[in-house]
Amino acid sequence: MSAMTIFYQNCPVCGRSLRISVKHFGRQMSCTHCQGEFRAGKDELASKVPLAIAAEAAYSLPAAGDTPQLGEV
Repeated sequence: MSAMTIFYQNCPVCGRSLRISVKHFGRQMSCTHCQGEFRAGKDELASKVPLAIAAEAAYSLPAAGDTPQLGEV
């Protein structure tokens, strides 16, 4: 079993700290607390995630209307 790599991001609507898998980097997400929508990985976070991981996440985008829900920390 492989380890999941995560990063933390605050919801821009309610401010909750969210734990996000790097496989969702760059995707449209919604907060489980307030249902606020945002894009995972702001510009300032892009420098903290290795480019190879960010590029891999960009090639595996979900189907339209499939917005993952996130757990709060």
